[in-house]
Amino acid sequence: MANDLELAATALPDPARPEAGLVLISEWHTQGLEEQKRVMSGVMDVWENTRLPSTYLSRHCLEGSDGRTILNYAQWTHSDAHRAFAANPQNQQTLGNAIQGLFTASPPGRYGLYRSIALREAAVRYFTTATYDTEGPETARARADALAARSAAAAPSELIAEHFHISEDGQRLYVLSAHETEPDGTTLCFRPYRGLARRRPVIT
Repeated sequence: MANDLELAATALPDPARPEAGLVLISEWHTQGLEEQKRVMSGVMDVWENTRLPSTYLSRHCLEGSDGRTILNYAQWTHSDAHRAFAANPQNQQTLGNAIQGLFTASPPGRYGLYRSIALREAAVRYFTTATYDTEGPETARARADALAARSAAAAPSELIAEHFHISEDGQRLYVLSAHETEPDGTTLCFRPYRGLARRRPVIT
């Protein structure tokens, strides 16, 4: 475990975390179930043994129902903090090289959480994703608002919440939907696998 008592292992991400100014999202496509499990476990082992700054909030791996895809979801307090961490030569040599040794991947997408909608109270067990190309932040916000209104008016019974992320360049909208039960068998869904998150401050 990373040597920080404020960090804890937790499989379930918290997309609505208010202090997250940056969300890093990527989907990796492995060769099959064995590699999927090996990569997820290896990646989280590396993060758990890395000294992380206070601006780090969380890092999660979620396993795709196809036995190949991995959803990576990470939160930082702000974009500059992550850029500084990633640019540090020591982090590049240790964390970066270790992960590249497990899986060769492009840099993740950089997003900000625009809005979330909670539709009902229930335990989150699955996530689904959807992406939309947009022509700028204003277009992305309008698309997110329209999708949120549609879900609020007629949400599927298993849907619990939706989280709308807009890329830093405004060219993409990424929707992360939380479900209580697994959607129909034709939809790729993600189950929480492993994560490392900073404990939320206790308000007294």
